[in-house]
Amino acid sequence: MTHMPRWFALLPLPAILLGAFVAWRSGVPATAFAVNVLAAALGVGTAALVGRLSSTALPQASVPIAFVAVLLTASTLLFPGLDGVHRWLVLGSVRLHASTLAVPWVLLGMSAALHQRFAVSAGLALGMSAVHALQPDAGQGTAFALAASALLACAPSTPWLLRAASCSGTLVLGFAAWLRPDPLAAVPHVERIVHLAASVAPALGVAAVLALALLLLPAALVTERARASGGQEWALPASLVVYIAATLGVTTLGNFPVPVMGAGAGPILGWYAATGILAAAWATARVSSAAS
Repeated sequence: MTHMPRWFALLPLPAILLGAFVAWRSGVPATAFAVNVLAAALGVGTAALVGRLSSTALPQASVPIAFVAVLLTASTLLFPGLDGVHRWLVLGSVRLHASTLAVPWVLLGMSAALHQRFAVSAGLALGMSAVHALQPDAGQGTAFALAASALLACAPSTPWLLRAASCSGTLVLGFAAWLRPDPLAAVPHVERIVHLAASVAPALGVAAVLALALLLLPAALVTERARASGGQEWALPASLVVYIAATLGVTTLGNFPVPVMGAGAGPILGWYAATGILAAAWATARVSSAAS
């Protein structure tokens, strides 16, 4: 990952390994986490590829990619779903949590359009939030709405009333998912893996929280570097800090997948995609800092 510490690629491993160990100790076959390992391997390649894109190529492609990401998430409504809930892309026997794959790309597209094409940025936010309400996915709806609103609020060239209206609409649609029926029960090694770790041993519960906290490190460090450079590049990594933190936090409010530590490929692929995007932002902030 260009200009970023290479060990960032290893940050999900403690959570993945701890999740697999706790699941195994609780009678779940370790093979349930094979998809996590495969996703991590694919994710490292994705992050490296995205991180090497030039400072012009990524922004130019980001808005079309963001629209594709919204449509990809919306395509989950075409799949049968589980008990009326439609959150997954079904690829044979594998279910991918679509929103966790797509959100980093939507935030990237919003950031690229934020200053010159605010209507595009707001449209992406409202569209993605509407999809979350329809699925319904209250966890991702909440996390995305908070991150997208933080990003929309960072458009100083846009009248405050328009920014306020866009943020309000995004938040209302995002939280509307909480009003939809969601009968799905928690799967212990997916949504309740932290509680499972604590039940095996209290020390493992603490270790689980610390391992998950590591996932915030790249976004937090890139935000700080970008802010120090004096430019506006800090808004995107800051929104990713909000998104990752909220995705972790909502797992305490309902039956939502614990990213990376719970069994499932989608959140891992999404985290590495976000890290590749952050690598590009890291390089941009470094150039800005050198120029100043």
